[in-house]
Formats: sequence, structure tokens, C-alpha cells
Amino acid sequence: MKSRFKQIGKDSLVYGIGGVMSKAIGFFLLPVYTRIFTPADYGTIEMLTVLNGLLGAILVMGMDSAQSFYFFEQKKTGGNAQARVVTAILQWRISWGSGIVILATLVSPLLNQYFFNDQLSWEYFVIAFVGALFAQIMSQSAEVYRLLYRPWSYITIIMGQALASAAIAITLIVGFGCGIMGFFIGMLSGSVIAAAFGWWRIRNYLDLSEWHTDLWPKVLKFGAPLIPTALAMYILNTADRWFISHINGPETLGLYAVGAKFAMLMAIIVTTFRTAWWPVIMDSIQSSDGPALLRTMSSLYLGLGCAGIILLTALSPFLVRILTPLPFHAAYPIVGILAWQSMFYGFNLIVTIGIWKKEKTIWISILMGAVALLNIVLDVLLVPEYGGIGAALATSTSFLVWNILTLIVSEKLWPVGYRFRNLGMQIGIGMTACFLILYVYEKEILLWRIALISFVSIIILCALSVSLEHLSKLIDLVKKKKSGKNWQII
Repeated sequence: MKSRFKQIGKDSLVYGIGGVMSKAIGFFLLPVYTRIFTPADYGTIEMLTVLNGLLGAILVMGMDSAQSFYFFEQKKTGGNAQARVVTAILQWRISWGSGIVILATLVSPLLNQYFFNDQLSWEYFVIAFVGALFAQIMSQSAEVYRLLYRPWSYITIIMGQALASAAIAITLIVGFGCGIMGFFIGMLSGSVIAAAFGWWRIRNYLDLSEWHTDLWPKVLKFGAPLIPTALAMYILNTADRWFISHINGPETLGLYAVGAKFAMLMAIIVTTFRTAWWPVIMDSIQSSDGPALLRTMSSLYLGLGCAGIILLTALSPFLVRILTPLPFHAAYPIVGILAWQSMFYGFNLIVTIGIWKKEKTIWISILMGAVALLNIVLDVLLVPEYGGIGAALATSTSFLVWNILTLIVSEKLWPVGYRFRNLGMQIGIGMTACFLILYVYEKEILLWRIALISFVSIIILCALSVSLEHLSKLIDLVKKKKSGKNWQII
């Protein structure tokens, strides 16, 4: 057991580092792209990327989860059986994906008219859609490494794809003047190179002697029911872009996308948290000290998360001005508002534990579907009047409601005893501070007030998060978990 926890901890650290580095590439390229593209160009890239995301949600068909499940199910049978599973899923992805890409290309004139004012040729859509297919193919090869407990190989493929895509895109854009087309050719090329490298390295888990169509019904039965959940999450993450593009146009969407890139600083931290804490939490719910850990972690995460958002909101005008040219400076209000989305996404990992504990995962799909509908309603109400700021408010509010509903259901299924008043105060203080900071910036009031608001609110949040005694016990708990012991947090 001890060696298992050591393996999980080591792998989590690698995945966390890899996730941070992969996301950081996109962030550090922001000064380059914003000096090459206008806000309208950047908005066009963002909308075409959003369409690719929808295509990806349809292409995946739950096959990533099916591969994980059946790969381990066939482990005792041997490597040949595992190779048949992996190959069957790859063959399904290629067959199904080719059909979907062709269909999407056929409807691209409608997409072009509705979202791009007929400004793009069909070649843009073909390159983008084929790139989405190869990204799925590349991702499958990387996932096999995760199943083999080879995190560095996984990170090599993911990072290789990101670096190759960026290098080729910048070369085509700057060196050959390919513009938006160069960006998507870069994305496609990077995915093709990483997919070829990944599958060549993992070729022992390929059996191309035949088409393994006999396994398709089995993997589809497992994966297809997961499509609604994937689509609901897609709506939660992208509905704002759809509405901005249709109602406000590409320039507003471009500013919104830049603001979202800066908000990704919070997403990087959240990704690391989710990777590192998941095995600890999943182990804790099997022991008597699980509820105590969750109570402490919920307060600690929310307090530090809200403090981080306040700091990011206060610094957002300076960050945007330093890293982007003048046409993008108006994006700074989006940064702090959208950071709440990432923070609430990470918090859901804590509050959803009761649902996992009682194996009532149907609630995850129900809640996510309901909140996805709420997100659309809020976008309809807010985007026409408030543009990008309205979209950011709609998205972050939807994620807040998602957490509240999840917390209620999870607590009903498995009572943890969360400190609801304390959690509510943390969120209230954080949101109030962010509103006041943006108000001061908007009215150009004395900037020392921003420093005062930030300092006072962060101090209060840290005090509400957890006492030093509880923090010390939390650290002890994690250490004792690795040695197989329990510890009670009062």
C-alpha cells in the first residue's frame, strides 16, 4: 500500500508539472499572437477553436474512459488482448472521426455564414476539423502511457504536440505571412507529428492484422452514455464564446479570449491541485477521517482561491498592458471575473466526493445538464446588454450554482458537515472585493484604495480559511496517509 501511494504521489507531481507547462506555453505565446493578430482576428481564431471543441466532444464518444476500463480488464488476459482493445478504439476513432469531419465540412458554409460573416473559405474548416481528429488520435496514444504508469512518456507527447504546433504556427505566420490559416496548419501539423511519434513508441499495443469491429459494440456501450456529460461540460465552457461571436462579433470575442488567457493563471493552479489531491481524497473517503479532511480542505481551498483571484483582479490591468498591445488593454475586467470559473471547477472536486462515495454518479450528469441550461439562459440575458463582461458573469455564476447544487446533493448522500456559513463568507468577501477593485479601476479613483481592499480582504480570507493548528494537522494527515495511518482533524 505504501508503495502504491508513493507511485501515485510521484506520478501526480509529474502530471501536475506537465499540465502547468502545457498550459503555460499558450499563455507565454500571448504577447506574440496579440502583436500579430488584431482583436477581430483573434476572435476568429477563438471561434474556430470553439467549433473544434464541439467536434472533439462528439469525436471522443467516451472512448477515453472505455479504453481505461477495458485496458485493465484485459490485463490478466495479456498484452495481445490489451492491444486488441486499444486498436479497436483507434480504428473506431478513425472511421467515426472521418465521417464526422466530412459531415462538419459539408455544413461549414452555414457555420461560415452564421459565425464568420462568410469571411473564411472552406479550407479553413477542413484544416481545423482534421486537426481536431488528429488531436484525438494523438491523445489516445498518450493515454496508453498513463495506463502503463509512464507519466514522463505521456508528458513528452503532450508537450511535444504543444511545442511543435507553436513552432510551426509562428514560422508560417511570421515567416510566410499565412495569418489565421498558419495558426491552424500549425495545430494540425503538431498533432500529426505527436500522433506519429506516440503510436510508433507504443506500437506493441497495436494489432493491425484486422479490423476489430467485434469489440466496437462493447466499447460503445460503455462510452456512448458519457456523451451527454461531455456535451454539458462543453456548453459550460464555451457557450459564452458562441453568444459573444453571434451577438457582439469577432472583435469583442478576441478581447474576451485574451482575458480568458490571463484567467488561465488560476486554471494552471487548479489543474495542479486536482491532479495532486485526487488520490488523497479518494483514499480518505474510505476512512473515518475523510469528512474532517474534506471540511478543512474546503475552507482552505476556497480561502486561498478567493485570495488568489483578488490578487489577480488587482494586477490584471498591469498584466494586460505589459503583455499585450493597446488594442487588447480593454480585456482586463474579464480576467478576474473568469478566474472564478476555474476556481469553482477545482472546488467541485471536493464537494462532489459524496456522490462518488455512494456511487450515485448519475447525479453528476443531471446537475451538469441543468447548469448547462442555466448557463445558456444567463448568456441570453446578459451578453446582449453587457457583452464580454456579461458572458464572463454568466459562466462564473453557472459554475457557482453547479457547486452549490452539487454540495447539497453530495451532503445529502454522505454528510460531511461542511461549514456552510464559513464557505459562504469566503465567497462573499472574495466577490465583493473583486467588484470594488473593478469599480475603482473603472472610476479611476485613487489606486491606493485597491491595495487597501486587496490587503484587508486577503487577510480576512486567510483567517477564515483555517487556523494554524488545523493547517498543521492537515499536513500531518497527508504525511500519515502515506504511511497508512489515520489522523483526526478536530
